Amino acid sequence: MRVKHVILGMAVLLAAHGAPAPAAPDALTEGPGNDTEAAWSPDGRQVVFQSDRRGDLDLYVMDLASRRVRPLVTGPGHACFPAWSPDGQWVAYAFAHFTKTAVQGIEDGYNLFVVPAAGGEPRRLTRGPFRDYTPTFSRDGRTIYFSSTRGAEQSSVGLYRVPFEGGQPERVLHHDANDAALVQPDLSPDGRLIAVGHIAGFRGNWSLRLLRTATPDAEFALTEPDAPLYGPRWSPDGRLIACTGYRVGDPGWGIYLVEVRTGSAVRLDTGPGNSRSPVWSPDGKALLFENNRTGAYKLYRMAVPRVRFPAAKVEPVRTDPPVFQLALDASTGAEVKDASVAGNHGRVTGTVGREEGALLFTGEGSITVPQPKGFDFGTGAFSVRVVLTVEKHTDALRIVAVGDYPTHHLGWQIYLGPDNRAWFNARDPGGLFVGAASDGPVPVGRKVTLVGVRHASGRVELHLDGRVQASAGAGAVMSYPAPTQVRIGSQYNGASPFSGRLHEMAVYRRPLTGREGGAPTLAEFLGEAK
Repeated sequence: MRVKHVILGMAVLLAAHGAPAPAAPDALTEGPGNDTEAAWSPDGRQVVFQSDRRGDLDLYVMDLASRRVRPLVTGPGHACFPAWSPDGQWVAYAFAHFTKTAVQGIEDGYNLFVVPAAGGEPRRLTRGPFRDYTPTFSRDGRTIYFSSTRGAEQSSVGLYRVPFEGGQPERVLHHDANDAALVQPDLSPDGRLIAVGHIAGFRGNWSLRLLRTATPDAEFALTEPDAPLYGPRWSPDGRLIACTGYRVGDPGWGIYLVEVRTGSAVRLDTGPGNSRSPVWSPDGKALLFENNRTGAYKLYRMAVPRVRFPAAKVEPVRTDPPVFQLALDASTGAEVKDASVAGNHGRVTGTVGREEGALLFTGEGSITVPQPKGFDFGTGAFSVRVVLTVEKHTDALRIVAVGDYPTHHLGWQIYLGPDNRAWFNARDPGGLFVGAASDGPVPVGRKVTLVGVRHASGRVELHLDGRVQASAGAGAVMSYPAPTQVRIGSQYNGASPFSGRLHEMAVYRRPLTGREGGAPTLAEFLGEAK
């Protein structure tokens, strides 16, 4: 069951090899209503789940040996997303009971509670008009991680944690961009990594990301958002992640296993209907999930089959040279040299200073590259890479570079907005803006690498220091003819000047790889997390 207030939308997964058909899943629940979002007790003897069999969402516990079900949290309101504590003594969950209308003022939203697993009085952990949900315990049981809208200025969901004993929730990671979310966190068996579902933008797809528990702003995209995967759950041995997913050609939503060391995914055969929200048995030999083959979602259990994962994807090494590459060492006077074979040299208008290894822009000048060759991208992919340093934040629009085309003066731009976030934009066929922004303000006082990418599909991305940012755009399939000019350090007409240091700039007729943008490989990320 999905609480419609907090699910931001899904669409469509990663190509994967199929798994052999296992024995038929064993139905655990029956009767009226939907039984969903199950969690296995640490001793493997019980499962807790949410059910709307009485109308509202309530929590129930099933003894697996006898199949007897007892209520745990019932009554008015919605209790959902249960999670066991590592010692099996407590269940954390999200709860909401709206007793006022929006006009009267809703003082509370979905907040977190814990209740003794044997039954008893719930204890409240969080408060406020937020959506606190999908809790999960740290491996020592002292901390509860959860997703929340608290602190959001945009329509976003971030990752937070709160002590089990109570206290002020602490922000772990929150990309506060429209329709960006980090949902359903789960900690690895050794507690060093967090797997979480991630979506960037209304038109995006869910994918899986890994975070380091100690430094959660260090992220890695385990799967690509070309089709959705969400709801990650680590296997007890830490080798696999089970999740919900869909790819073109699938009969419906299904259960996927993802190999952590490669990011490869395999769909399991769970029979007819949509299957979702898998959880592992404590011994790693079985999965519990929900399926709607009977018309309502019920809980099923199945043995984990042996699967063959496809070979690890190797990022192709591209050698296509840039069509423009700033050559600082060779630039003298008013001339700015291009190190690429295209010979797209530029000239300074106004004043642009020079320091060792950088051009110094003070708002008094810019660089014009007239009619550059190789910038007629058509509908193909292209990338713009800059390395810059900003000394302070301002509320001004500052254009780092712009491609000026006969069809649109602002064909593409990479710039700093009044909110001090970095932006990259391209255009749709009608010339409308399609952009991607950094997750937060650009760091000051140090070098920052920005890579803007327009894919052939029309997707627009921005990478900052090797990490793709949460905000993204789609539909940027304008066909680019030969440009009139490329302007560096200001708008095409000299307005909105950039202030700061430009250390590097290059433009490519292809998407840059993650490594070219400064991102680690998966093996490097996992190694650094040990």
